[in-house]
Amino acid sequence: MKRVSAVVLAAGPSRRFAEQGRDLKQLLPLDGESLVRRTSRVALASGIGQVVAVVGCQAERVRAEIADLPIEVVVNESFAEGQSTSVRSGLERVEPAADGALFLPCDQPLLDVETLDRILGAYAESSAGIVVPTFRGERRAPVLFARALFADLAEIQGDAGGRQLFTAHGDQIFEVELEDERPLLDVDTPEQLARLLDGPA
Repeated sequence: MKRVSAVVLAAGPSRRFAEQGRDLKQLLPLDGESLVRRTSRVALASGIGQVVAVVGCQAERVRAEIADLPIEVVVNESFAEGQSTSVRSGLERVEPAADGALFLPCDQPLLDVETLDRILGAYAESSAGIVVPTFRGERRAPVLFARALFADLAEIQGDAGGRQLFTAHGDQIFEVELEDERPLLDVDTPEQLARLLDGPA
């Protein structure tokens, strides 16, 4: 079985929330649990090995949310330069034994263990360099990258994250089509979170 590390991306400043005078998105509560803690806990409950969380904006507050979980926390001091800096920061802490790394944004409140395990299973059974979940053909997060692509990931810049590799490595992508979109939905505003939680089960 291939060993995969998870990198939880929780460093961003969540500007749209700040513009409304709201708290950091990663600290938003869902059923009494912050989004960063929920994402980290789901990762731990899946077939993933090591879990690394990358924090940045209000680092100590975010770290405190997950301090009691068996995960490694790394502070990205350059978080304002874009998501690529968090990808690189997390990648540096992925254990040498890992065959791949799965990058999880912490703003997918309904992401579940079943979805993660489907991605892991697809990676284990294929020779893909990239495994990405899709809904109706649209590629979403979280995305898994094989170790063979770590060097390329370490070179990305800006705010687009690992998706920058999709074009150059299109022939290595394996898509996992989901029948339910909800685990893949992300939230950019407090209103989106409220609508998501009020939506159909």
